[in-house]
Amino acid sequence: MLGVHLDRVVEPISSAEREPAPPLPQGTLTAETVPPAHRPGPLPLIRILMPVVMIAGMAAMVGLMMLGGAGASPMMLIFPLMMGMSLLMMFSPPAGEDVDETRRTYLRHLGALREKALDHAERQRAHEFHRHPDPAELWSRVGTRRLWERGAQDADALEVRIGIGDTGLCTPVQVPDSGAPEDLDPVCAVSLRRTVRAVNTCPGMPVAVQLQAFRFLGISGPGAADLARAIVGQLVTAHGPETIGLEVIGQGWDWVKWLPHTRAPETAAFRVLIVDSVTTTGTEPYLDDPVWTTIIDVGSRSTTALGMRCEQEGFALSADDELRAHTAAGMEVLGRPDRLREEEAVILGRALTRFRRPDSTTSGTGKDLTSLIGLADIEQLTPETMWPGREQSRQRLVVPIGTTPQGVPVRLDLKESAHGGMGPHGLCIGATGSGKSELLRTLVVSLVATHSPEELNLVLVDFKGGATFLGLEALPHTSAVITNLADEAVLVERMFDAISGELNRRQEVLRAAGNIANVTDYTAARLAGRDDLEPLPALVIVVDEFSELLAAHPDFADLFVAVGRLGRSLHVHLLLASQRLEEGRLRGLDSHLSYRIGLKTFSAAESRQVLGVTDAHHLPAQPGAGYLRHDADDLTRFQAAYVSGPLARRDVSALPGEGAGRVALFTGWDQFDVADTPTVYDESTTLLDTVVDRARTTAQARGLHAHRIWLPPLPAAIELSGVAEDVGELAAAIGIIDRPYHQRQDPLILDLTAGGGHAALCGGPQTGKSTALRTIVASLAATHGTDRVRFYVLDLGGGTLGTLDRLPHVAGVADRHDPERVRRIIDEVTGLVESPEPRHTFLVVDGWHAVAGDFEELVEPITRLAADGPSARVHLLLSTPRWTVLRPAIRDLITHRLELKLGEPMDSLIDRKAQQKLPGLPGRGLTADGGHMLIARSSHQDLAHISANAGDPVPRLKVLPAHLTSAELAPTAGIPLAVGGPRLETLAWDPATSPHVVCIGGQGAGKSTWLATVAAGITSLGPEAARMVVIDHRRAHLGTLDESMVAAYSATSAATQTVLADAVATLTARLPGPDITPAQLAARNWWSGPEIYLLIDDLDLVADHLLHPLVDLLPHARDIGLHLVLARKSGGIGRALFGAFFSAVRDQSPAVMLLDADRDEGAIFGIKPVPQPPGRGTWQVRGETVGVCQIATVPGDGGDA
Repeated sequence: MLGVHLDRVVEPISSAEREPAPPLPQGTLTAETVPPAHRPGPLPLIRILMPVVMIAGMAAMVGLMMLGGAGASPMMLIFPLMMGMSLLMMFSPPAGEDVDETRRTYLRHLGALREKALDHAERQRAHEFHRHPDPAELWSRVGTRRLWERGAQDADALEVRIGIGDTGLCTPVQVPDSGAPEDLDPVCAVSLRRTVRAVNTCPGMPVAVQLQAFRFLGISGPGAADLARAIVGQLVTAHGPETIGLEVIGQGWDWVKWLPHTRAPETAAFRVLIVDSVTTTGTEPYLDDPVWTTIIDVGSRSTTALGMRCEQEGFALSADDELRAHTAAGMEVLGRPDRLREEEAVILGRALTRFRRPDSTTSGTGKDLTSLIGLADIEQLTPETMWPGREQSRQRLVVPIGTTPQGVPVRLDLKESAHGGMGPHGLCIGATGSGKSELLRTLVVSLVATHSPEELNLVLVDFKGGATFLGLEALPHTSAVITNLADEAVLVERMFDAISGELNRRQEVLRAAGNIANVTDYTAARLAGRDDLEPLPALVIVVDEFSELLAAHPDFADLFVAVGRLGRSLHVHLLLASQRLEEGRLRGLDSHLSYRIGLKTFSAAESRQVLGVTDAHHLPAQPGAGYLRHDADDLTRFQAAYVSGPLARRDVSALPGEGAGRVALFTGWDQFDVADTPTVYDESTTLLDTVVDRARTTAQARGLHAHRIWLPPLPAAIELSGVAEDVGELAAAIGIIDRPYHQRQDPLILDLTAGGGHAALCGGPQTGKSTALRTIVASLAATHGTDRVRFYVLDLGGGTLGTLDRLPHVAGVADRHDPERVRRIIDEVTGLVESPEPRHTFLVVDGWHAVAGDFEELVEPITRLAADGPSARVHLLLSTPRWTVLRPAIRDLITHRLELKLGEPMDSLIDRKAQQKLPGLPGRGLTADGGHMLIARSSHQDLAHISANAGDPVPRLKVLPAHLTSAELAPTAGIPLAVGGPRLETLAWDPATSPHVVCIGGQGAGKSTWLATVAAGITSLGPEAARMVVIDHRRAHLGTLDESMVAAYSATSAATQTVLADAVATLTARLPGPDITPAQLAARNWWSGPEIYLLIDDLDLVADHLLHPLVDLLPHARDIGLHLVLARKSGGIGRALFGAFFSAVRDQSPAVMLLDADRDEGAIFGIKPVPQPPGRGTWQVRGETVGVCQIATVPGDGGDA
């Protein structure tokens, strides 16, 4: 009994992925020309005659010398000597070639040639034995990457070894024509023949036959069965079940039941039939059935029909001690036959049983992705079986997407071509209804089902809508799902930054790891033991409708080109998909898109642009039908798998061995035939949803997740409670900043410790300016006690900041309808600059445009606060609808600037382009460095929580009393008049420093009340020190003054003339004469008596010529004891100030009390009129404005009508 369980899936590989064979030597070896034989030539006649002549001549010369006697010269002996030497040279052997040296040189050449030929022979042997190993060693291929390495399209498909014999050298020795043999050196020629005979033949080399060339193969002889088993063993180890299908007729082949190739032979590309010891008559149908690629007749006999056809139409072999082939010339010895014993075949078959292809259970429909990824049923996809690990496997990023019309799986290899892949980048074009979206989903499902999040991450982009990748955001592999980009331009910019940032991050990771060149080397180093390296998975970016994306945002082409250029080393893969492809839209991308997928296109031109041919345009209107092209010549037709339909489940309990505790005897693959197994379609889910759920479960169990490069976009709103935290002294967390390039969202921190602590917000209407200011105040209050910060709030906008008055940190809030309180806040904050306190004070101004329009007189004080406040721990927070509303004098002092959505993007001081893309949502804006931000909202509950946990409240804003009596004034130098100024202290007129005082105001503003208060103060000086001359044409003070203090009283013009004349005479008499000494001038003691206070109420009723005599006395007023106390209505004051009398008074820099006055009059004594309630005015001394004050009343005085 044997339990069979299929648990090993062998993925098909391309020819480029196969383990390369040792290189085969190329070319030929060429021997040098054989040297010619050595033969002595005939002696020339001249050489024979010359010695005779020379001997005769020499003898004659000797004879003459002897006969000449003793008188002969000794020089005569030289000539015979020369002749003798010449004779010796002529008879010396002629100089010629050394035959032995020539032979030694040639033999050395042959030795080198022999060594080179033997080296080539060894390399040829290694190459051939790699391709055709010994059948006895086939078991060693099981479980290795060489198992089933050949495909149906490979050149060596069905090429098998049948034995070993002598074969020619792949680089044969070429012998040049050296001429006739008799003319060659015999030693060299014989050596060359022996060398060539020895090296041109390689003994013991595999003898192979291509079975596709022979439909019939006959094997006879005693070793026929062993040779047939060796052939089958090679076929089933080198080819997968989808390539070779095997069937047997006859006995003795029970062992083939273990082979996966016998399970569904009808689906294989090549079918082989083994006929063993069967007598055939010629009527057997399989003899002429074209489905059989090769029929192997084991124990072939020439007397049978099959044996005869093997000899006549096929290839007939005889296997005994020698392997012989039947040829027309007779029997030809090929070598020694291969043998594989039956026991060895059984071991090999059982070892192969547990292996199968991913599509071994498919029916060829091309729509069952479950089987294409190696699963018999979806239930086999469990946390224990998922993601076995492909980082170092040749199957990394190799996934099925469908099948050919013949049912052969079509796999997309996203690796780059250097690693045997089709990628790394590709293009997919398909018209509406072509199944493009379904193909993209199929690709994603295939990837996530076979690769873990540590091996693969996904970025899924859909420019229009989000239906393509709906539900895939839950995958643990998903780094980003970006949809609806067409509706929000800011998301497009955000995606650009996110992808650019990921490219930069990967480069930084490689640099930090030690300047590693690419991710492949990085992964190898990590798996080799570098625990400090985190996984760096491949990133697959799928962009749907990229053509429309480039049309709306052409700059994205540069990003895609950058991905195409850097993606190879960074393992970033790009797949661009669209319904149509416009000419020129790729803009340089074309060279980076190495594989192309063409579904049915709208036009033939689009098909030609994508695939180079028009075939995609002529595809049937069937979703998923398409072509895949990854090189110039390879165009594969396929039908994409379907993952969005109801999930198909099989009743696996019907399979043998699947029942609980059931064991069955294995008799053949018929036991596992699933054709009749019931299939149930689960309408409640899809394959996509199931894979997503199981991937998520597996990732959770293993603690795996993708690196997030795309955080959710900024929400519509966030609450302050979600971001507020203590981030340091005078710093506040007020929102979040979106940093897609750095793949994070940081807290928006407003750090007011730098730049003077001033901050400004600019934004159009309804963009959240007031809410932002309230959030800043609330965040500071939440993290700082009342002993550290204090706020004064000018709510000049829509009233949003009024609720801040609940905070104990807020000293006061004023809105635009309470101008007095507004000014009072400015006065009090100004006083804090003059008298600093330990705590920081913030003046919050919401609506600077209202200040510039309705409170123009406050612009200068606030500007001074911006300039001088930081040194006194006084800071400014303001909002404005436009930056241009802020004067440069104050804008340049504000370093912290935040921009919300502006009404006119061109007004931006930060980034005009980014302003255009800002969504019109409250709180959305730009930081000073151009980052997108969202400012949080603060609710009433937040303010209540802050109030409940704060300390003692800060001192409240001091306001002027509505009514004040002179008795309530604190004693002070001079004549007390009012309470006011920055610190609400008693304000007094000191005649010693300011001899004159003027009060200007409208009807009912309180001029007469002020004058009565001044008169009461003068009265307190006593008659010895002061006397009053009163001109009161309206008789407002008649009977109210102390008679003892009044030197003269005038109520009419005639009386006024007399009174003024007397006063002028008295004062003129006090002018120093020529006899007054300098000491007297310094002591002012040349006259005695009280100082004269000239009180004129309603100065506008007194004729100017009556006052003219006083003009000459005004420069000497301090010396003669003259003090003017003038009250006049504001109407016409602009003209009056240029009169002779008022001009002279103004030249004396009098103290001024400006009550309620018309703004149309312009500045009065340098003070801009503002609306004031009765009795309220602005006090100025010697040109310096002290502040707003409340005038005290004298008990019993009725004031102005």
